[in-house]
Amino acid sequence: MAASTTGSSEMQCRRILFDQFNRIGIGICLRDDEGTFVLAKTIPISAMCSVSMGEDLALYYVMEWLSDMSFDNVDFTFDSKVIIDAFHRDRVDVTETSRIFSACRHLFTSHFTNSKVEFNSRQRNEVAHTLAGVATLSASLITYYIVPRCIEQLIINEML
Repeated sequence: MAASTTGSSEMQCRRILFDQFNRIGIGICLRDDEGTFVLAKTIPISAMCSVSMGEDLALYYVMEWLSDMSFDNVDFTFDSKVIIDAFHRDRVDVTETSRIFSACRHLFTSHFTNSKVEFNSRQRNEVAHTLAGVATLSASLITYYIVPRCIEQLIINEML
């Protein structure tokens, strides 16, 4: 399935870290240019890493997922200004973070010709935040083709 070539899609992503369970939850929500739900995905990761590393991985996983599905015209929005700044910075070093962002930039430039990566305040990212919380309770990743109940009311409220 590919996004419309005439309109754009907005992808919201949020990463949550729960120390007590050693789990990271990544919540992804894809909407069309009118705000209508298209797809969602939750990704649980059973590993302990830094907050910034979890956010870096979230960017990579969402770009990988949408590039595998041949999406284009996507506005990637994150509620972390640090992630956005790091993605747009062209500094190269040998850290894991630099390698993740290098892979993200490669995915972005080779698969997303009419797309952008930008900051979005947490208030507008509540749907992805809720999905990230759900991800920490899941044993495996889940792709939602219809609006999951946990975000149904949030999406309705945002569209009013």
